[in-house]
Parts: sequence; structure tokens; C-alpha cells
Amino acid sequence: MPIRFERRSGYAAEIDIDLGGKNTFDITEMNELIKIFEGNIEKEIDLKAILIKSSNPDYFATGPEIKEIGKLDRDGARYYVTVLNVMCRHIAESPVPVICAVKGAVSGIGLDIASSCDFRLAEKKSTFADLSSKYGILSPSYLALKLAFLIGTQKAKEIILSSKNYSAEELYRFNYLSEVFDADVFDGGVARFLKDFTDLSIDSLRLKKRIFIDLWKNYLKNNQFSAEEIFSELLKEGKDWKKSVSDLNNHSL
Repeated sequence: MPIRFERRSGYAAEIDIDLGGKNTFDITEMNELIKIFEGNIEKEIDLKAILIKSSNPDYFATGPEIKEIGKLDRDGARYYVTVLNVMCRHIAESPVPVICAVKGAVSGIGLDIASSCDFRLAEKKSTFADLSSKYGILSPSYLALKLAFLIGTQKAKEIILSSKNYSAEELYRFNYLSEVFDADVFDGGVARFLKDFTDLSIDSLRLKKRIFIDLWKNYLKNNQFSAEEIFSELLKEGKDWKKSVSDLNNHSL
């Protein structure tokens, strides 16, 4: 099943994640999302907003199965991390605001996608988790920096080190989410949030978005760490976590 892109109206576009199952992202799905941004969004000069949503009421997006991560060697790990960070960069550096509308579970790459957006809206029953610590690996992206940038270091540590499932209401209190909605008003709430962009100036919106892109780039420049190298090291043959991968075949990030 695909990741679909379409113009929702005269001023907004929609990306619908419809992969089946748990809406699991791996390299193929990340590359598909990259192509959507490169081939459509970055060329649509009259867009004012982009909405990322899921057709699956139970899963917004999740990461790959542990057994797939376990197959990676050092070079495969570097490629995986590179694709993940390129995908996140396209979302974060989109020339216009990106809004994600979350229903259901968010984990693994789903948390990277949501954190790269400018605004996050969620149904109250949604849950958010970084499960990497549960399986003995580092989140293979700049998620730690992104969360620290968005909600502060202490709250970022709580999410990443605990591997706990957080409710939408908890993350709203963390200032991670812009708004949360009850299930019966979720679609209307998202539509109203998106409608606020109708009368905004495209030029002004893009110039102001550029300020925040530059702010994030400056934050990265001054807070660099070797996510790729650390992740590659953890995926070397013989690491303790890999010895138990066979027992985690039905688990995913």
C-alpha cells in the first residue's frame, strides 16, 4: 500500500500514510516519502501548508521490525541512518509549515516523522514512544537533539531513556503537541487548524519558515554528535543485543 500525495485544496497538500499493518517504515518507505517531498512539495510554490496523516486509526507510523535491524552490518547501518536523516531533513526544511495529524500509536520512525513537523495534532487516545532503549540500541537519528530543541533536555531524556508509552495528553503538557482532540471532534479540529492558513501570505509564510529552518540548522551546528557512528558500532556482530534478536522477531521499533 502506498504513501499518497494530493492537493487537498488551493492552498494545502496532504500526505496519507497507508502502508497496512502497523504503518511500518523501513528504507523503502523512507525513500518513498523523500521522493514525495523532492518531486512534489518542494516544487509546489503556491502551497501554504502540508498535512501528514494516516488512514490507519490504530497506527500513525512505526519503525521496522527488530529482526530487520538485526540484519544490518556496519555499512547497512550507515545507509539506514543516512536515509532516515535525509527524510527528516526534507520534512523539517519544507518551505512551508508541515502539520501531522496523529491517530493511534507512534513509535520508531513515526516519532522521527512527527518530531520533524512544525505542528503536531493528536487524538487523545494516541500514544508516543521511543522504544530503542527497550531493545538495547540508540535511536539512529537526531531525535534526541530534536526533542531537546522542542521540549527541553529533561523531558527529552524521559522519553528516550524510559522507552515508556506516553499519552497524547502527557505530551501536550510537555508542549510537544499543539493540540489534542477527542475522537469525535478530531477531524473537524484538524480541518479548522489547517483552515487558519487560508488567508496567510505565501511569501511571508515562506520567509518566516526560513528563519526557523536556519534556527534549527544553527542548533545542529552547535550540538553535533555522531549518531551514525554510534549506531553503526551498536550493530557490529557480537554485540549483546544482537544475540537475542531471534527472540524479538515479532517486535518492532
